[in-house]
Amino acid sequence: MSQTLKSMLKLSAAAASMGLLVGCASQTSMQDLQAEIDDVRGLADSAMDEASTAMMTAEGAETSAANANRKADENSEKIDRMFEESMYK
Repeated sequence: MSQTLKSMLKLSAAAASMGLLVGCASQTSMQDLQAEIDDVRGLADSAMDEASTAMMTAEGAETSAANANRKADENSEKIDRMFEESMYK
């Protein structure tokens, strides 16, 4: 065989080997990337669950605070009435 044909065959073999290596590396990289994306999705789902729980807790606290405020207003009015009644006596 001629020298150029041998060189071409060697270059073709080297290029094919590099193509396989790059292809395998790309596949591994894609799998790693997909695993990382799945992890991030899991973290995001957990964060959303915790946020929902926090929101429900905050709504409960808001309701409790509103009830306490209403009760404090009622007690204040009752004390005012009692004071006024004691002043008339």
